[in-house]
Amino acid sequence: MATDITVVKNSIVKEVPAGSTAALNCNSNDYSHNFMFWLVNNTKVIGPDNDFDERKYKYEVLSGKLRINNVSPSESGQYVCLSKHLESSKISAGEVEMIVKGSSFSAIDAVKLVAIVVSIIVLIGCAIMYYRLRKQWRKYDGRTVVPVDDVEDEDGDEIYNRTTKAITPVAGPSFLYRQNICYMA
Repeated sequence: MATDITVVKNSIVKEVPAGSTAALNCNSNDYSHNFMFWLVNNTKVIGPDNDFDERKYKYEVLSGKLRINNVSPSESGQYVCLSKHLESSKISAGEVEMIVKGSSFSAIDAVKLVAIVVSIIVLIGCAIMYYRLRKQWRKYDGRTVVPVDDVEDEDGDEIYNRTTKAITPVAGPSFLYRQNICYMA
């Protein structure tokens, strides 16, 4: 039993904006034909009992309508819907040429791009602040001498600054003498 493929019933050109959902009608499907599958660019088969991305491509079994989510320019091409005649082995084909217009740059991509740019600006700002603070810290790191102003008061008195070292008492004659007096009493 030989299968006869009839001439393509009709050919449609459909333009779709990138990033949208394309809906392609199966023009070979009618009251005397049952939908079989879609053939994409003569390489990919979308239909029952075939492996394909079910999140990307969805088809209706009865009408044969194909929905393609988030189309991109790379998915432009020839989509052929094949349907089998109910009472014979004839197969009819309906062709849709899909052209995807525009780029696939979406609003989500724009948000991601803005987030990346802001992150880079923040990182550069942090690096500049770190560099400037590090430069300031090096002045007080002990590697360089901090200049001291030797400006005297108007009356000529010296200003006494207490040293940071605490003076510890050292044992000596007066210290021992004081201790002996305390023990004698």
